[in-house]
Amino acid sequence: MSFTSAPADKAAADFVATELERLMSLPLDTLEDAKRWDVACADFQTALETRFPSFEVEHHVWHFLADSDIRQKDAGYRHRQHQAISDYVTRLRH
Repeated sequence: MSFTSAPADKAAADFVATELERLMSLPLDTLEDAKRWDVACADFQTALETRFPSFEVEHHVWHFLADSDIRQKDAGYRHRQHQAISDYVTRLRH
């Protein structure tokens, strides 16, 4: 991930980091949880495209946004994705 120190880039990075942390904190235990996660994910993507259309997230973020069904079934996959997203959040904030 690379961005300049421009205020818009910093704002985008902060927004993405905060939203990814929020998404990771949402439960995926029930069908209702999954539906809420999908809505929250869609809201994040819309906000990102609207507010920061030139900000590019790392490729694995798109897998995280699309793979909630796999994370729901596979704890190991969930752990690996959450670790990758947590690492990305750290990079966004530093």
